[in-house]
Amino acid sequence: LSSSYLGFGHGSLSRDTDELVSLMDYLVCHHSAERFALVGHSTGCQNSIHFLKHGRRDAVDRMKVVALQAPVSDRESQSLTPGDHPAHLTRARSLVS
Repeated sequence: LSSSYLGFGHGSLSRDTDELVSLMDYLVCHHSAERFALVGHSTGCQNSIHFLKHGRRDAVDRMKVVALQAPVSDRESQSLTPGDHPAHLTRARSLVS
């Protein structure tokens, strides 16, 4: 997914779902794939659940197994964490400088 590695924080769950559907379409067309399994780790769990809820119906129907390993909401943690984010960021930077 383009949101992984250097792209982290610059994507959306909707775009990731679209990319998963495109990958599945490619595998069906070019490799005769019929069924799929998806393993999500950490933020990948959010991708998995979003795909199941919002993915194109025929693609979702091909998904036979979804495994969630260490499900954590990294993308939304800032909005869910109480407190003063700028102050926490300043403190964190002081610890590594």
